Amino acid sequence: MARKDFENKLNTTIRFHSYGGPEVLEVEDDPDIGLPGAGQVRLRHLAIGVNFIDTMFRQGVFAVPLPSIPGVEGVGVIEAVGAGVDKLQEGQRVAYYLAPGSYTHTRHVDAAALVAVPDDLGAEQIAAVLTKGLTAWAGLNGYHQLQPGQTVLVQGASSGVGSLLARWAKARGATVIGTAGSDAKRAALAGAIDHVLASDAADLPAQLLKLAPGGVDVVYEFVGKATFDASLAAVKDGGTIVSIGAASGAPNVDKDAVARRGLKMVGGPMATHLAGRVEQATDDVFTALRTGVFGEVAVTRYALRDAAKAHEDIASRAKTGSLVLLP
Repeated sequence: MARKDFENKLNTTIRFHSYGGPEVLEVEDDPDIGLPGAGQVRLRHLAIGVNFIDTMFRQGVFAVPLPSIPGVEGVGVIEAVGAGVDKLQEGQRVAYYLAPGSYTHTRHVDAAALVAVPDDLGAEQIAAVLTKGLTAWAGLNGYHQLQPGQTVLVQGASSGVGSLLARWAKARGATVIGTAGSDAKRAALAGAIDHVLASDAADLPAQLLKLAPGGVDVVYEFVGKATFDASLAAVKDGGTIVSIGAASGAPNVDKDAVARRGLKMVGGPMATHLAGRVEQATDDVFTALRTGVFGEVAVTRYALRDAAKAHEDIASRAKTGSLVLLP
């Protein structure tokens, strides 16, 4: 595709020039980005996934150069390929899950970051589940090797990743207890997993002990500070707590108690657990989506220009399921 084909096009982009709340996200109409460099493709987004980590970059929890474009995930059509790119072609639909800078209409992205996507799944479906599904996959195959018959507690089972992981763990033969913060969120989980409890219940530890007197084998934490004491009370000695998210803030961990009980505390980037297994993991995610393991994935759509509203809804926990931006 020739450079002249891109002339006089504007490229709507979301940026933040300082750290802060959703209000720091600014809508900017940039000049067209032109042709890709060596090893890159020019990708026109069809759908952009919104993930909790996007808000952490925006807040400065993870430092990034400013100004910065948020987002790590997208699905799109290749408009041009750069020198040295020989396995991808113009017109091909692809996706990526960890390439910062996705909140934009069109971007350059390294070809190595892209994965092929199946023709039978829509762009919105893929943007809604790819990064979250891969994180869930890492939770079941990397942070912890889930075995059939184990008992699992998912704190924040209505979250984007939590809902996928809870259902997937159930499909793999685990007994799954999930917590969620509202009647509506709990209702959405009812029937999909074995037990659904209120995450803010004053007697949550007692309820968990009644369901799993010997303790659960593994806790997946997506809430953090608000539920961590209950997680410690629920996990069996020698069990595992996997910290994937902390929507309520980082917990205060009694390291002596953790050591005394022989608990395994794991966390960190999910990419570590995908190393050398990306193709298998993505195939597994698409198969789970296709075969209904994830149930009916709830998608909340926003125009790209309304990215700040999407971040507001994440902060207020007003939405369940997956949030997607449409250019």
